Amino acid sequence: MSHHVVGVRRRNLAAGFGALFFAWSILASGTTFAAANHRAQERGARKACLDGDYAKGVSILSDLFLDTKDPTYIFNQGRCFEQNHRYEDAISRFQEYIRYAGKGQIDGSDKVAAEQHIADCRELLAKEAGVATPPPFATATSGQAPTSSPPPTPAAPAEVASTPARPAQPTHSSGAGLRTAGITVGALGVVALASGVVLNLKANSVSNNEQNVPGAYSSSQESDRKSYEDFAWVAYGVGAACVGVGALLYLLGYQANSATQGGVALMPALAGGHAGAVLTGAF
Repeated sequence: MSHHVVGVRRRNLAAGFGALFFAWSILASGTTFAAANHRAQERGARKACLDGDYAKGVSILSDLFLDTKDPTYIFNQGRCFEQNHRYEDAISRFQEYIRYAGKGQIDGSDKVAAEQHIADCRELLAKEAGVATPPPFATATSGQAPTSSPPPTPAAPAEVASTPARPAQPTHSSGAGLRTAGITVGALGVVALASGVVLNLKANSVSNNEQNVPGAYSSSQESDRKSYEDFAWVAYGVGAACVGVGALLYLLGYQANSATQGGVALMPALAGGHAGAVLTGAF
């Protein structure tokens, strides 16, 4: 009897290590999936901007910024507007990007590049309106006050055929990939748990047959019973890991979606050997 208990514990330990390895594999694949999804979104944004569909391109870049908090996507929004002659919208995006210099998220060269794009957009706006671009700083000769002349009457601004761009409304697709992956992995976990139940019932059936039917015991049936039992424990371990990882992925996706709405999310937390939850959100 004691040998049988030790054997079961060893099988449980092996199943636990297998489940842990499987969980880490799922997390790694989820990270790879998210990176591939971001690359696909970046390509879609560039294509939309180059095709003239700036509204779609800016919307995709908004989702990417909300997912990653990387201000580079704000700069790319400005470039998308600039490429499609939406200079006022481009200036607004570049100015928003420059604000991140005070937060230490962009360096001096990035700030200078954004300021140069703002100057270029203002110059192009002035050319469209038929007004000469004023010099950035007025200079005065030493000992003389700068002479002032009446400003020239500006020409009537040229009418733009296209309608003003509406602010890009963030969609609620942020985190959808993580939520889908969570549901898929969780469903696989449920299937694995169900398989474990079936295998365990099969092992119990063989055991009952050996005990209740005279002459039914044989080495082959005992081997089958042990195999069913081993596979059942593995299925339990893998199923539990999949359900846990699926729930975690779904919660991460839900948090990303809540961030687009300035909401809050309940996230699991592990510290000091204790499990708990942390309420997070943005306002």
